[in-house]
Amino acid sequence: MMRLTIIGFGNQAQAWAQNLSDSAFPFRVALQPDSASFDKVVRLGFETVEIGTKEFFEDRAYVLLTPDHTHHSFMMSYGHQFTESSVILYNHGFSLTKNKFQDHFPHLKHVLFAVKAIGSEIRKQYLVKGQMGAVYSFEYIKSETTNLENWLQKMSEALGINMGLFKTTFEHETQADLYSEQGLLCSLIPYTAGEMFKHLVDSGVEPELAYLECWHEMKLIANAMVDKGPEGFFDLISPNALVGSEKGYQRLFTPEFKSNLKSLLTEIQDNKFNDELDNADVEGLRKTIRERWSSAPLMKTFHAINSKEPK
Repeated sequence: MMRLTIIGFGNQAQAWAQNLSDSAFPFRVALQPDSASFDKVVRLGFETVEIGTKEFFEDRAYVLLTPDHTHHSFMMSYGHQFTESSVILYNHGFSLTKNKFQDHFPHLKHVLFAVKAIGSEIRKQYLVKGQMGAVYSFEYIKSETTNLENWLQKMSEALGINMGLFKTTFEHETQADLYSEQGLLCSLIPYTAGEMFKHLVDSGVEPELAYLECWHEMKLIANAMVDKGPEGFFDLISPNALVGSEKGYQRLFTPEFKSNLKSLLTEIQDNKFNDELDNADVEGLRKTIRERWSSAPLMKTFHAINSKEPK
């Protein structure tokens, strides 16, 4: 079985390593010589290797699990040193789509293998045998791929993937990933919940109740949506929720909202978001957003509820 070298040891990489270890799939963890993660990897009993050493380039399959913005520097530094037909897995299509690594390093097999879950969920769903999906693409491989497909299927099963693998392209995965983040997962959901929490509390509703309704219950509703599908979900909910959902749909999903939602996708497809990202002060923005939420009443209620010992 071809061994996988995991590059990096952030949340995603740790989950991969733990799942592959439990499944007895061969892997090792590659880190920079000065990485603070070396001791942690050793404590967990995983094999390690220093990036850039002779031993590092002895494997055939690698997965880039460092942040997307680090991929360009990594590939420019080491891409030419990988042996002919080495497999480079990308957990998202963004960095290759943006940097055109397939043109810079045509001697490599560039493969998309995108697990549709954050690191903590990859580990959690593996342990509870929950559902996890993934997509892949071999579009930049011109040679026979049967053996590689078989290996990827076995590796994905070892990770806990039981939905898919579904075939796509690097570009489509990039567009869908960015669009879901911008239009729903990391914008509409948390900020709408925050606004609704504020309106309830300002009108006199107890913050604990507002928190349960607007934040905690999202997970329960999302589970029902995923389990039942759209039709089954709306068959499931109460008459109050059904009538209210239609009122909310008619009131909130205005032509302007739909136009703005579509424009997010258009700007991704036109590569305008790439320019915004290149010019963004990411750490400054992260600090601004942390400050926005740290002072928010919803955050204070979150801490108050979660700091209480269960009875």
